[in-house]
Amino acid sequence: MHGNMETILSGVRTAPPPHPERTQNAPLVSVIMSNFNGSAFLEAAVSSVLGQSHQRLELIVVDDASKDQSLKILQRLAASDHRLTLIALDANAGPARARNAALDAARGEWIAIVDADDLIHPRRIERLLAAAQMAGVDMIADDLVSFGSVTAAGQTLLKNVRAEKPMRITSADLIYSDTVGAGEGSFGYLKPMIRSDVLGRLRYDETLRIGEDFDLYARLLFSGANFLMLTDPTYLYRRHTGSISHRLSVPTVESLINAHDAMAKRERVKRADDTDLTDALAYRRTHLVRALRYQHLVNAIKSRRALKAALQITRHPFLLFDLAASLADRLSRRRSKANHRPLPLARTVVLASPDRMALIDAPLDAILIPVGPESGTSHRALACRLAKLASQSPLSIVAEGPDGLDSLGYVPGWHTAHLLLDASAARDAIVPPGVTLEVLPDRH
Repeated sequence: MHGNMETILSGVRTAPPPHPERTQNAPLVSVIMSNFNGSAFLEAAVSSVLGQSHQRLELIVVDDASKDQSLKILQRLAASDHRLTLIALDANAGPARARNAALDAARGEWIAIVDADDLIHPRRIERLLAAAQMAGVDMIADDLVSFGSVTAAGQTLLKNVRAEKPMRITSADLIYSDTVGAGEGSFGYLKPMIRSDVLGRLRYDETLRIGEDFDLYARLLFSGANFLMLTDPTYLYRRHTGSISHRLSVPTVESLINAHDAMAKRERVKRADDTDLTDALAYRRTHLVRALRYQHLVNAIKSRRALKAALQITRHPFLLFDLAASLADRLSRRRSKANHRPLPLARTVVLASPDRMALIDAPLDAILIPVGPESGTSHRALACRLAKLASQSPLSIVAEGPDGLDSLGYVPGWHTAHLLLDASAARDAIVPPGVTLEVLPDRH
């Protein structure tokens, strides 16, 4: 279906000019999502997009020839909401090709990227749009908070580094952040909104099965885009062993090096005097080469070629440290999982403003979390704490008022959720699926 719609240029595809009909009655934001065998988390991801406070959007989901129930789920969801467009590929081609198919169909002035196993806060798009328009930027993202993994739940990409105020991301910042050792610290993991006119005909590099996000962001920054990152983590990033981002091999790292070398050759010619960028490119390539040597070592060990493995360590002694670090990390994760004993019963968590907390009828052992401007609790701290709590046991949430409703957006999931709203607040409230709403008389 794409043969007459795309041009391949060294693995980087460019899009054709937009069709005139795409500009009529267009949504402001096009959310693109690629999916492959993601049925376990797909409906939650789709619902978190369609449940946004900003309603002028479309969601384009490209199914990359899934073998599970994904298509049936998407067809059912599309039948109930006209904003969801489903594109089904005949053969699995990887996330870059799938996202490119979504980009070709997108009509919005902004493109937002969401993965099929992640969640977003109900007001994420509204907040990103407001901040982008105020700052006049071409790309905007927010920090992300991890959930799903017992060991990683509650961690953010920025951690405590420059996390107090929005930050501008330069091409050098992006490149320095993206080494194999950086893991989820790479800015390539961000899921930005991008102005369509700035994206233009740029597309994902379809030769990449990993690192395709970083590559596209780098080319956008090189083309002159300005990129702002907010510290409020309204993107909830699911960590699990099935994520493609966690799998490396010799071919995937070789593809990363090839793409990096092509990018570096281009930019060194254009920016010969930019020493920061030159240093950043050299730094990243050094780490990519190191990662490739490590993958060759792992292959030698797995195939029981002891002499070859020993020769590699002799030639590159740092590989021994990489191997030891990998083993230590694996043992640490196993111990954490072995020591983790999830509570069998749900824990009650109350989310309310400080002046309303005492009015909530909750069990004596409930966890009381003050929220809202008067609480002194930042959205960042709240998101991290709720993600951590959700990893430890099922949660029964009691949320009160608009601040409680907003705080619900940072909870990855719950056993039960009960929302208390005054009648005036309830009229315009967007209540997430699975939440029981109790309408109270207006306060005077």
